Amino acid sequence: MLPIDAILEALMDGKWYDLIEIVRKFRLHEFTIGMIMSFLAQYNFIDYDTQRQKVKLTHSVLNFLKKIQRIEREEP
Repeated sequence: MLPIDAILEALMDGKWYDLIEIVRKFRLHEFTIGMIMSFLAQYNFIDYDTQRQKVKLTHSVLNFLKKIQRIEREEP
């Protein structure tokens, strides 16, 4: 699994996460996490609170990913 996929999956609960927590969990360099988060924020996949250094999935992306999961579970 690619790091960006793992991060998106980890954010599926809709909660805010500290970037430091994400760095520790995925054991990636802070620069790599920063690049991934910048990309996700630029394309509105995440809400990125730069002052508090926290991220969470946007409501629309969260709903989209949950629908995809439901469809995948229903397929034979």
